[in-house]
Amino acid sequence: MKNILLLIALVAGRPAYADHPGDRLDEVMAQKEPAFTAVDLNELPTLNLVDADGKPLDLESLSDQVVVLSFVPSNCGLPCADQQALLEKVRGGVNASPMLDMVTFLVVTDASDPVPGPIAENVVIARAEEPMENLIDQYRAIVPDPEAPLVHVIARGNRHSGVFAGSAFRHINMILYVNGLTNAH
Repeated sequence: MKNILLLIALVAGRPAYADHPGDRLDEVMAQKEPAFTAVDLNELPTLNLVDADGKPLDLESLSDQVVVLSFVPSNCGLPCADQQALLEKVRGGVNASPMLDMVTFLVVTDASDPVPGPIAENVVIARAEEPMENLIDQYRAIVPDPEAPLVHVIARGNRHSGVFAGSAFRHINMILYVNGLTNAH
């Protein structure tokens, strides 16, 4: 009888694990989101940037964060505006959670007003020290898509982990992906 009770306690006492993809995050997101492409690069094209105060900024200074990197050239027009509106929804979801301190939204631009709505504390607007088209081309070469602006998601430690193209992706999928990266060990 003791053995049966012990067996019941062991079986009933197992924790219920959520269906979290863990190490399969990229694979699961690629199946779930058509606008997502998994990337696994430890070497990123160099970003020579300056922040709003004119101070140098590079990805190394953000290596303890998950970085959501977007490019908004002034001549991009509606595709970038639509993408930034979608990223505003992503920021809203991320910033309403404990992820606020773990995620930086880096917007590289030469436009005067690239981000719709109020700028959250984890949004960094930066300017390129070289022609912006060169930076965009270097990052576009990672996942060629000639038609859509790309959002690059960079995991902690500066590992380029994924790309969301255009503005057709579901914002909740990006939030879930970013959340998965913040939980990665």
